[in-house]
Amino acid sequence: MVLIIIIYTLYIIMTKIADLEKRVEKLEHEIMLLKNNSPRVSHSKTHTQNEHSKAHSKTHTKSHSKTHTKSQKKKETTKKESKNTTKKKKPVNAYFKMMLEAKKEGKESFMYKGSLYKGTKHPRLGMVYKKA
Repeated sequence: MVLIIIIYTLYIIMTKIADLEKRVEKLEHEIMLLKNNSPRVSHSKTHTQNEHSKAHSKTHTKSHSKTHTKSQKKKETTKKESKNTTKKKKPVNAYFKMMLEAKKEGKESFMYKGSLYKGTKHPRLGMVYKKA
């Protein structure tokens, strides 16, 4: 009977140690992220107690196994996409072709599918056309 109690207490102690090790890993990970992402200002001046408790509760609920923030995931996916695929330009539609031709020729207006588009001069864009 005494042997069973000793084994049970060892089991409880070992599980508590494992839980503590996981918490230490999470905290070390948090410290690394804070060091990499934050400016060189002391932690006590930048965070209030409420912010600290929110950050702690968020990390406490997450599992540590290779977790990434949303921005890190986006960066990884955009890097992969840009390496693997070359994005082709979308062809210009008929209205835009007509508008660009009118703009090059300096026309005041142009017709497209029975509608009249009148232009107004713009200091940066040249001519801006609107449906009349």
